[in-house]
Amino acid sequence: IWELATGYCVKTLSGHSDWVRGLGVSTDSRMLCTASNDQSVRLWDLASGECKGDLRGHDNVVEVAKFAPVASHAFLRRLAGLPPVAVAKQNGSDGTSPDEPATSQFIISGSRDKTLRLWDCASLQLLHTFVGHDDWVRDFVVHPSGKTLLSVSDDKTMRVWDLITGRCAKTIEASEHFTTCIDFSSVNPLVATGSVDTTVQLWACR
Repeated sequence: IWELATGYCVKTLSGHSDWVRGLGVSTDSRMLCTASNDQSVRLWDLASGECKGDLRGHDNVVEVAKFAPVASHAFLRRLAGLPPVAVAKQNGSDGTSPDEPATSQFIISGSRDKTLRLWDCASLQLLHTFVGHDDWVRDFVVHPSGKTLLSVSDDKTMRVWDLITGRCAKTIEASEHFTTCIDFSSVNPLVATGSVDTTVQLWACR
């Protein structure tokens, strides 16, 4: 962990046994998730530097891991068969206090095993596996509405996933070579994908 003002490393998080491929920080900056060649996703407390979870289930290198945005939580809870958040807070089963925003409630990861997986940060359990890509999953992004997830892969496609059903709703030929990265525009309803073929493609969300 680096302090920008001084440029000093203030904390080192150790636990993975192989290369760290990707990471994501929760929107409240309390938690960090990491993806590694050791086929695991780890959950870290940024204040203490302690590893809070070692999530295992992927059968190959994990390329990417990110916290699911809050806008998607209601849909992901429904997908996983979990109670609505108000009920979960009453029962104390969502892993947070009644006044604490659950910004680090779910992690989504993508792997060379061709799947994306949804994890519960409270129970550290695998909740759902998204199956459909024919090659390594390289990156993904959740639509601002929280209802859909878009992923890209070495199979040269971009897939649109319905987060209510967990199924692939659409497959789009995204490039002529491996499609490696994806992101949404925060200003316009556009998606950008990048590829090994040296191009960036812009897609209109309709």
